[in-house]
Amino acid sequence: MSAETTTGKPAGELPAGAATATLVTAPARGGIAVIILAGPQAQAILARVFRPRGQAPAPGRLSLGRIVRGEEVLDEAVVALLGDGQATEINIHAGPHVARKVLTLLRECGARIVPAAGQDSTFAVPSRRWENPAVAREMLSALRSAATPLAAAAVTAQWSAGLSQLASSPRPGAKALRAAAGALPLMRRLLTPAEVVITGPPNVGKSALANALVGRNISIVSDTPGTTRDWVRCLADAEGVGIWLTDTAGLWAAADGIDAEAVRRAWARVESADLVVCLSVGEAPEHAELLRRIRQAANVLNVAGKCDLVEPAGGCDLAVSGRTLAGLDALRRAIRHRLGFADFDPSAAMAFTDRQGRLLSLAAEALDAGHRDVARARLSGLLEGLAAASKR
Repeated sequence: MSAETTTGKPAGELPAGAATATLVTAPARGGIAVIILAGPQAQAILARVFRPRGQAPAPGRLSLGRIVRGEEVLDEAVVALLGDGQATEINIHAGPHVARKVLTLLRECGARIVPAAGQDSTFAVPSRRWENPAVAREMLSALRSAATPLAAAAVTAQWSAGLSQLASSPRPGAKALRAAAGALPLMRRLLTPAEVVITGPPNVGKSALANALVGRNISIVSDTPGTTRDWVRCLADAEGVGIWLTDTAGLWAAADGIDAEAVRRAWARVESADLVVCLSVGEAPEHAELLRRIRQAANVLNVAGKCDLVEPAGGCDLAVSGRTLAGLDALRRAIRHRLGFADFDPSAAMAFTDRQGRLLSLAAEALDAGHRDVARARLSGLLEGLAAASKR
């Protein structure tokens, strides 16, 4: 992808060629773009365009923040410094238009735009540390499923460090290999967003809460109970973790006709959910049995709704308001924690494919049996491909 010509340059522009910027993901209408900024002045250019939310980028640490041109925010980004810091991986949550704007900004700051020769060849040596073409190919495939910058950062970290570093270690331990293999279910959940269903009695603010969590109107909001007649599903972000968020029709025992069908479909979504957000307002005796049934689900967050209007009832995990947005950050955090990402470190070594998980487990078993040469062959196979895995 070539950068667009723009007018105006930031003050203190660096000499052309001080760094190179390469878009290494396919130039398609996907949700993630990864740009490699490399060269002696890569960090200086990054400092001009990246505004971190917390700690500044450093080797071995991922940094979340925003790509900015002056006061204009182009996109959110997760940044990782690779190796000695002369190469930087910029993960943005964007399609082609925003990716072009970011590349244009990097060029204005002195970077030379270098098109990727091809996806596989691009990643043949870019980490400058590991011989890991098999991990590179799997990374490029997995990036198509990355719904958030955190997911993209976790996957690319396995190529630039993480898994590749562990498998390349001269004497990896069986415990560390098993831990990396054991992280596969969590990485699957990061790449295949969990089903989170908002449910509860009619007129407790489910649709308003769904709209607030998604950030746009996906459901009609009305004071009339029963406005939502069927479930509505949309991708949302829970502090970096992608989720499929479903708004359902209100549940009530006396439903008949079309309302009964709406209630049946709502229960079906509840029963198939990875996490249920049970929304209620105040102490309503007529809803006690219904709420008891909802709370029998395997993974439930009990949330008090309309907290700006009604005092939250006791026993709820937290209180929210879809109208004023009160409690929304706490709810996103609670959803992330309930899905297993409370202490998630995207830079840790983690398998993200079945092949990687299997080879890590086989390598750990070989180490337990004292067959270090077999373990090394398994790990070489993980990095380089099936041919190396078959060597004994």
